[in-house]
Amino acid sequence: MRKFATLGAATLLTVSASLTAHAFDPGNTSRIKTLVDTGMQYYWSGGDVKKAEAEVFKGITLHGRYDVVEKAFAEASSLAPERLDFRFAVASSQILQKNLAGARATYEDILAKDPASFDAQAWLAALARIEGKADEAALTDQALAGLDRTRSEAYRQRFARAEAIMAERPNVDVPSVPGRVMIVTLGYALAKDGTAEKPLLDRLDVALKAANANPTARVMVTGGQPQAGVTEGDVMTKWLVERGVDRDRILIEDKSKDTVGNVLNVANLLKRHTADAVILVTSSSHMRRARTLLEDAFRQYDISAPILPVVALDAPSIEEAAKVSKDERMVIYRDLMRVSGLWAYPGIQQ
Repeated sequence: MRKFATLGAATLLTVSASLTAHAFDPGNTSRIKTLVDTGMQYYWSGGDVKKAEAEVFKGITLHGRYDVVEKAFAEASSLAPERLDFRFAVASSQILQKNLAGARATYEDILAKDPASFDAQAWLAALARIEGKADEAALTDQALAGLDRTRSEAYRQRFARAEAIMAERPNVDVPSVPGRVMIVTLGYALAKDGTAEKPLLDRLDVALKAANANPTARVMVTGGQPQAGVTEGDVMTKWLVERGVDRDRILIEDKSKDTVGNVLNVANLLKRHTADAVILVTSSSHMRRARTLLEDAFRQYDISAPILPVVALDAPSIEEAAKVSKDERMVIYRDLMRVSGLWAYPGIQQ
């Protein structure tokens, strides 16, 4: 399992060397490197879109951060058509922009160039499920099995588990569980002044109830996006301690920047801080994705502890909270594929 890491100087040199060695026309090497650097900069941290229009693309109209990423890798791909990693980067950027038809066409283009690409075929299987196309999903599953039957079955099981989780009714009842218990509470972006927003406070209320109902349980708080010099993990810890939770019970995971990072880091920590059961706390609108990803991460880390979900309700009713939108399905499958290892940009793969 390789996690996202910032492209450092060594990685950029490796990419540059690869470009020099494999570019279709050596005369395009400098331009391709500029495009890769621009794409990765905007992927990680964004930037001035107008500046990218004026200085990098000179005349192309751009609409947002991920549009810059897509255009950069699309041009790089046209200059070095044998670099299929550029095509994968285009598809990933299209998915980030919810352009599923464009992503499908890009993966089909990859398969036309490399019919043995398991990754591209797996993404087509995921896209079919996102859009609820059962016949297409069956055909892509057959094609996937023809490439690698063992890996294909693993993805079929992933997808089936995601569908089962999406079909479950949200649970608001805090359990009392025997044995070694870890209460994992997922963070939520802080306000600019470093204070907790309502969704995070609601999650903390549930976490506190779970901690009181399970007095020997440890509590893991997650989230590493800083605001005003503090992270979500810092704020969550302080809030719980102020309400009587012993500081020694609390573990902080403050390295992650998003849900994918949350679950991978939580699984890594739980490999060392073992538990017989995990109580997972997050908002009802976030639970299906968080639980799907965490279960997959647990399997990869060979963690057998069951995950017991408890939601902080952020919908008018349980019935409303149980509804799954097309956008939510897309994000669940997108991040499941990321956790599984199929999210590639030059120099990184998660």
